[in-house]
Amino acid sequence: MEFLLGLGKILWTLFQVIILFNILIVVHELGHYWAAKWRGLKVEKFQIWFGKPIWKKNIKGVQWGFGWIPMGGFVALPQMAPMEMLEGKNEGKEPLPPIKPSDKIIVAFAGPLFSLGLAFFFALLVWGFGKPVREQLQSTVVGSVVPGMPAEKAGVLPGDEILEIDGVKVQSFAGMVDSILE
Repeated sequence: MEFLLGLGKILWTLFQVIILFNILIVVHELGHYWAAKWRGLKVEKFQIWFGKPIWKKNIKGVQWGFGWIPMGGFVALPQMAPMEMLEGKNEGKEPLPPIKPSDKIIVAFAGPLFSLGLAFFFALLVWGFGKPVREQLQSTVVGSVVPGMPAEKAGVLPGDEILEIDGVKVQSFAGMVDSILE
C-alpha cells in the first residue's frame, strides 16, 4: 500500500510540474505574441505544444492551436526570418514590409521577459503566503514507528506526542532533529 501511495505522490508531483511548465510556455509565447502585435509584425500562428494541431481556430487572421506533443510552443512570425533570405524569392505570397532590427530584438526578448515576470509573480506568492509545509513537520505526534529502529527500542508508539527531548521543549519534528543533534 505504501508503494501505491508513494507512486501516487510521484505522479501528482509530475502532474503539477507539467501544469506549471505549460503555464510557463503559454506566458512565454504570449510575450512574443503581444510584443509582435505591439511592434506591428504579422503573426500567422500561435500554438501550444508541437506537432500537427489537434485543435486549431482562426481568430482575426491568427491560427490558434494545440499540438499533440506536450513539449513547448511557438509563435509563427514570418518577418523574423524572411524565407526569401533562406530559400530564394517566395512566389505567390504578398511580400511583407521589412521590420527594424530593434523590433526583432524587442520581440525576441519579450518571451524571456514574460517568463521572468512569471517567476517574479510566483516568488511574490511564496513570499506573501509562505511556503507550503507538510502537516507532519508542524506536529510532534508520532505517525509510525519503524521496527528495529531506536524509537521502537525506546518504547515510542504511533500516536505518542513528543513534548521535550532531554529537557528541551520541541514544537515540531524539525525542532526534534535539532534537539537530538545537540
